[in-house]
Amino acid sequence: MIDLILLEQLIAFNDFGTLSKAAEQLNISQPALTRSMQRLEDELGIQLFIRTKNRMTLTDTGYYTVSQARQLLRHTDDFYQKIHQYALQQVVLYVGASAPGPLYKVEYRAKERKLEQKLNTEMADDQTLREKLLNEECQLVITDKPIDNPKVITELFFNEVLSLTVPPDHPLADREFVTKEDLADLTMLLRTQLGIWEDFVNQLTETTFIKQSEPETFNALVAASNLPSFITNVSKLNWHVPENRIKIPIKEDAATIPFYMNSLKKHRHLMEQLL
Repeated sequence: MIDLILLEQLIAFNDFGTLSKAAEQLNISQPALTRSMQRLEDELGIQLFIRTKNRMTLTDTGYYTVSQARQLLRHTDDFYQKIHQYALQQVVLYVGASAPGPLYKVEYRAKERKLEQKLNTEMADDQTLREKLLNEECQLVITDKPIDNPKVITELFFNEVLSLTVPPDHPLADREFVTKEDLADLTMLLRTQLGIWEDFVNQLTETTFIKQSEPETFNALVAASNLPSFITNVSKLNWHVPENRIKIPIKEDAATIPFYMNSLKKHRHLMEQLL
C-alpha cells in the first residue's frame, strides 16, 4: 500500500518544479524529499524521474503518475468527507429550506416530538437544496415545489400564508383584506433573509421598506411602531406577535406558498417523524 504522503510530495515536486522549492513548501529538507521520491519509485517499480548531475525531471510516466495521484487524492478526500458526514448525521439532522417559516415549523416539531437528533438548519434556493439532498449534505429539504426525482419522496408539509399587520388606528385596519395595490406608497417594517418570499416583496415596487436583519430588534420595532409589517401563519413559532396589532389577509395568489418536505427514500423515517 503506497503512502499517500509520497503522492502528495510527488505532486508538490511537479507543481513547484524543483526539489528545493517543493521541499520548502512541504517544510521538509531537500535530502528527505529526494529519499521519498526514490522510495516512491521503488514501491511502484517504475522510473518516474530523469536524473542528471544538477537536475531531476519527470519522465512521461512520471507526469502520468502525477495526474493519477491527483485523482486518487481527490477520491480519498471525498471518502473521508463522506464517512465523517455519515457519522455526524447519526447525531445531527441536516435540514434545508427555501424560506425561514418552514425552519421555524421543523424546529417546533422537533421540540414537540422530542427528536433525539440535534438540528442543523440552513436556507437556500430550491436548486441548491435539490443538489444538497441528492449529494446527502442534507437529509431533509423543504422547497416550494416538489423535487421530481426517482430517488426522492415528497410530501406536502404545510401552506404558509402571508398577512399584513397594522395598529388599530391605521387607515387599513378595518379592511377585510388587502391587495398589492393597497400596499403601494406605504412605509413598512421588513425582516431580511426571507428566502422565496423575496419574490413577493420584489413585486411591491412602490412600497418603501425599512429593513432589519436582527430578529430581536425587528420585534421591538414592530411592538413600538405604527408602521405596518408582514406576518405569516407560522411567525408565532419564532417570535411574539404584539397583541395590539390587527392581522389582515392579503388577497394575492403569491401570498400563499405551499412547502413540500423532501427526503431520499432511505431517509423516509426521518421525514415521517416531522410531518
